[in-house]
Amino acid sequence: MQQANWHSNRSGKSGVILLVEDHDLYREVVRAALGRYLPDFEMLEADCVAAALPVLQAHSVDVLVVDMTLPDGSAIDLVEQCGYFIQQGVKVIVLSSHSSADMLPVLSRGDVHGFVSKEQGLKTLAETITAICHAEVPKANTYEDMKLEKAL
Repeated sequence: MQQANWHSNRSGKSGVILLVEDHDLYREVVRAALGRYLPDFEMLEADCVAAALPVLQAHSVDVLVVDMTLPDGSAIDLVEQCGYFIQQGVKVIVLSSHSSADMLPVLSRGDVHGFVSKEQGLKTLAETITAICHAEVPKANTYEDMKLEKAL
């Protein structure tokens, strides 16, 4: 089922992230973690390539975080279909359970700006997003932040 959602964390946003992940539970976990680590970013979501394309057309997205394997294609399929948006400055981070060695063909593409293995954790994903956007990652210094980090 195609699905796209929009979540605003705060006004005065630093940027907009489009998360394309087909597993509902994992997508919720990623959204919660990025909401903690990157509270000034707005979060958009889609569960497949077909749902992501209209979101890209309707919103000004800064970072596309896309799972490598989707029900109707791959991250590369989506990247190839949204070339216009990448030319306009959308940065692409591929999120996958595959190893970086397996992802070498993807990583060598000029239109993919980063790769995060799901095993690296969501703090690494937040750090990669901020490195690409030149923003600052808030430190996990509250009790709730530390609980979230342990849970992930």
